[in-house]
Amino acid sequence: MALAEPKYPPLEMPDSVEREKVTIWSNGVALDADIYRPKVRTTPAPGVVLCHGWGGSKLTCERHAALFAASGMIALTFTQATWFGSGPRLWSGSGPEPQALRDLVDPADWLQNYLAAIDYIEGEPGVDGSRIGAWGTSFGGGIAMHCAANDARIRALSVQVASVAPLAGPILAYAKRRAIDMARGECDPVTEGFHVIPGLAGSGNLAKWTNYDPLGQLDRLSVPTLMMDAGNEEMFAIADNAGRAYEILKGRSGQISHYEVIPGIDHYGIYFDGYEHSSTMARDWFERHLVSSAGVQR
Repeated sequence: MALAEPKYPPLEMPDSVEREKVTIWSNGVALDADIYRPKVRTTPAPGVVLCHGWGGSKLTCERHAALFAASGMIALTFTQATWFGSGPRLWSGSGPEPQALRDLVDPADWLQNYLAAIDYIEGEPGVDGSRIGAWGTSFGGGIAMHCAANDARIRALSVQVASVAPLAGPILAYAKRRAIDMARGECDPVTEGFHVIPGLAGSGNLAKWTNYDPLGQLDRLSVPTLMMDAGNEEMFAIADNAGRAYEILKGRSGQISHYEVIPGIDHYGIYFDGYEHSSTMARDWFERHLVSSAGVQR
């Protein structure tokens, strides 16, 4: 079941925070991004990179970024390639001119873009590169989790209403068949408008989902990890996603993790009635594990 992404409440910029529009380059594609900084900084600050979900943009998480910056962090939001103000992916096709592909959800591409954003914030003046946090929501929560498990620069993780379970059953078999057909030139690799989920904008490149498995990365995840879910989640089973991730992490010696289900809200309610609770928890998590300490050494 899927719902159209709503119009989020507007950002009320804290007086202590400034925002600058910047560009992140990822495999030759310009990603539309904003960086949020405390206006007054005396020492290098932690950096946090935020990732939106399916159909979202850098504005999905602008309120979170401003909140983190008001607490002394430097926060970076960006729009994934092919969406809104970010550049398209080009496909040569069979015609004389390349085609610009828009509104695609390709997990391999999203992972690369997120790592490019980590590169960007690591080079940002005033950021302490030894204290970088990852935040993600919905599909972007899985992206953030995957990167936190595999990039030693990330020292703390916070995700909400995160979709992290791999494909399984008939849809996995279909995705594998499509990956084979695409590689062998037996089907059109252009996926724009091909795999559409009713109620969600854009389309997914299912062939790239066959090896995308955030849950499968958890044996490499060692940083403090916060996960939040909606009690009335309607888009996927939370027990198979963040709930399962927490079951894997909680019994591990030395692992710092917390899982909380916010009652009375649905998937998009995390941005409305659940916003104060979830954003405050994320801010406090990063304050504890990035601002007040050097994070976890790997």
